[in-house]
Amino acid sequence: MFESNQQVNGTFLFALLMMLVTSITYADDPIVPPPGGQDLLSFQRDSKLRFHKSNVEATAAWTQVKDVPLEAIYQVESDVRFCAPENMQVIVPIDAAIKKGDVMLLSFWICRPGAGGQPNNVYFSVQSETEQSQYEYKLSAYREWKQHVRSFVATADCDPASSNAIFELGEAGTIAQIAELRLINYGADYDIKTLPRSTVNYKGREFDAQWREDALARIEKIRKADITVQVVDARDNPIQDAKVTIQMQRHAFGFGNAVNAYLLGGNESMFPYAKVRNGTSVTSTWSDAQKYREIVKKYFNCVTFESELRPHVWKKQMSGTPDGNSLHKVFTQQAIPWLQANNVDIRGHYLAWAAMDFNAMEKQFIGNPDAHRQWLWEHMADVLRKTSLFVSEWDTINHIIAWGKHTYEIEYGGMQIYADIMKEARRLAPNATHAINEGKVLPDGYKREPYKRVIRFLNEQGQAPDTVGFMGHFELMTLTPPEELLEVYDRFAEIAPRLQLSEFDVEAGDDEQLQADYFRDVMIATFSHPNFVSIVQWGFWEKAHWKPAAALWRADWSLKPSGKVFVDLVAKQWWTDETARTNAAGNCQVRGFLGDYHVTVEREGQIVMKKATLNREGAMIRFKLK
Repeated sequence: MFESNQQVNGTFLFALLMMLVTSITYADDPIVPPPGGQDLLSFQRDSKLRFHKSNVEATAAWTQVKDVPLEAIYQVESDVRFCAPENMQVIVPIDAAIKKGDVMLLSFWICRPGAGGQPNNVYFSVQSETEQSQYEYKLSAYREWKQHVRSFVATADCDPASSNAIFELGEAGTIAQIAELRLINYGADYDIKTLPRSTVNYKGREFDAQWREDALARIEKIRKADITVQVVDARDNPIQDAKVTIQMQRHAFGFGNAVNAYLLGGNESMFPYAKVRNGTSVTSTWSDAQKYREIVKKYFNCVTFESELRPHVWKKQMSGTPDGNSLHKVFTQQAIPWLQANNVDIRGHYLAWAAMDFNAMEKQFIGNPDAHRQWLWEHMADVLRKTSLFVSEWDTINHIIAWGKHTYEIEYGGMQIYADIMKEARRLAPNATHAINEGKVLPDGYKREPYKRVIRFLNEQGQAPDTVGFMGHFELMTLTPPEELLEVYDRFAEIAPRLQLSEFDVEAGDDEQLQADYFRDVMIATFSHPNFVSIVQWGFWEKAHWKPAAALWRADWSLKPSGKVFVDLVAKQWWTDETARTNAAGNCQVRGFLGDYHVTVEREGQIVMKKATLNREGAMIRFKLK
């Protein structure tokens, strides 16, 4: 190991990683680069690597890992979970020249041992001190070993005297391991299309998958009903050939998203608006805010505020500070009225968070449940009363199973605290519905049984949750097959009649088609299940998303393939806008999706419109024309 204080410079334009997955179908054998190329670097114990660190305590060394069939594993370990990417760099010298137009292949393995289920970013580049970067690549690193294989064409000559392959690991977490790095030059005449590429798949993705056909048929049955329109004259005689337009206005099913108060309610004078996300300041313009509002109004009928109603943010709003007052004004006097004016329901996130180790507001009460209970009861009394006129549903207990050494159940010595919270929240907000929420139930799956245990307990205590929520944060490592999702839904439906996807997104690296396909299939599977009442996503725009790669709209507001899928399903395939004519009996019938409608009848210059709501029993609307 060699430690250097030299900072490697370069302009980084990053592409997102597509990786192999253990929980889904993929090629079992490692990808072997084809023969005929020239290896450009050495990644062995005797290689002349450099490790650069700044503003962190970190070490780097070669290591061995038991039961891992990879040689020459290079491990970087630090004292921070997240810092600037360039604060930790592994610098590998390039030993041979690269010419403009050369076809290159990159291959390496990486993992983050002991990490949680969420991926962290790693940045790879090929660059010199004098030339612009040859290749730049942003990838998601997981706790499992995964091989990454990508090809590219060199954009300029590269002198080995000043050229390096560089990993930037500041965002990778406390431990990252890299193995079998290869950079191979196949020359300018090689057909890049023939080079391998790491890829993923999942069971049930097939175009003609039977589960999808069954689900679509089920949607037709459970999400639609008949609208019957009868048109008569003043003497109740049927009118034939009257034009009837049936236009859907709002879904009965909840299609929601997580939103930001400033983007929804801020005045033009507040823009540009900057918010720190994942350690980086992201700026939105007034034009962005207008587009943001347009999309919320057009595609969503409910929203969850991403942070404004979390206890620590609510405390800020109540603090009387200039920043707190500004946020509270935008939230309550601008964003909320805008949503109400546009008939968008508002969810509150959250009252209680059971993972006390990872919550600054509640961590202070570890070891003192009485003090914690007093704080939580006072917080609920404050926030529930002040939001009672606009919040229709609360994530009353978030991460109810939780993780870490100090959960509510551990601190209080049992699950009774959960029933007590539900009871008190219902007393304070009797007109709202009260949900519980948990992750690692659909992806990963290891919290399925613990979640059922809590639900059964609440049922037995007479405090059954009104809605059981699933945090559906799906990633390359956790693309649960749709048929399995449906099986899980069935099992939970036995003990919880109302289910929802409460935090849904799909992060699939740089494979936008994979993201779109899996997003489509989760939407179809979930909408087809009779116990689901809503699908709430956790962001839609790249610049206002906690995981930018999971967004549906890019930073420039262009639609990704996943966004096109969403728009097609919610606003086209699952939307009713029909025109018909009455028969000799003065009737016409249309099968439509459940929700609110405007029904208009036109005949001989008369135009009459009525509002109607279509439920599962159907709707009958009668028009009497003059």
